[in-house]
Amino acid sequence: PCPPTCQCYDTSKVFCSEERMREIPVGLPGNATQLFFVETALSSIRSGALGSSTTLTKLVFLNNDIQELEAGAFRGLPSLTELEVSGNPLPVVSPGLLMGLPSLSKLSLGANAIRSLQPGLFTAACRLQDLRLPGNKIEALPPSIFRPLRHLQTLDLSQNTLAELPAGLLAPLTALRLLKLSDNLLARSVPRGLLGPLKKISSVYLSGNPWRCDCDLCYLHSWILGNSEKV
Repeated sequence: PCPPTCQCYDTSKVFCSEERMREIPVGLPGNATQLFFVETALSSIRSGALGSSTTLTKLVFLNNDIQELEAGAFRGLPSLTELEVSGNPLPVVSPGLLMGLPSLSKLSLGANAIRSLQPGLFTAACRLQDLRLPGNKIEALPPSIFRPLRHLQTLDLSQNTLAELPAGLLAPLTALRLLKLSDNLLARSVPRGLLGPLKKISSVYLSGNPWRCDCDLCYLHSWILGNSEKV
């Protein structure tokens, strides 16, 4: 069985794209492994709207009208490894959004309207390896926001409005390999030692920021000189 507003491929991949769709359709295949909602009129994802599934590994909401993700919206998906909610007018992410997703390794929240990240957002996402938040309106980050993410390898914060970064922000990210901070509003506030803990880092993107070349940037300048192959 496949809902009339969706297309089902081998019952394992389900693609739903209907500009009048305002609710998650009933009757989605119970054994689906990948589920896509693209260019629908979905404006909110309620807690429990997707039911429970032990087979779903990938869930994508792309270019919808989502303005709210309720806490527990994705609870009951223990096998989910990849979650993407991109291209929506979503202004905020509930701290309880990632509860009940023990297998989640990739989270993409790009091209939304997110202004801030709530403390504790990633507490339940300790297996996360890939976190992408480009193209939002994030102005500041809580100092301990990334503390649970000790396995994170990719962090993309490009194309936001970050003007400064708190000291110790990246300290827990000892496994990080790729860091994107390009196209923000970073001018001079790079805390001394910010990049020091990143022993495994291989690429850092810093372009497109209005850097002011004065003594406040001495730390960053010396780090770049010592790690020029990574920048």
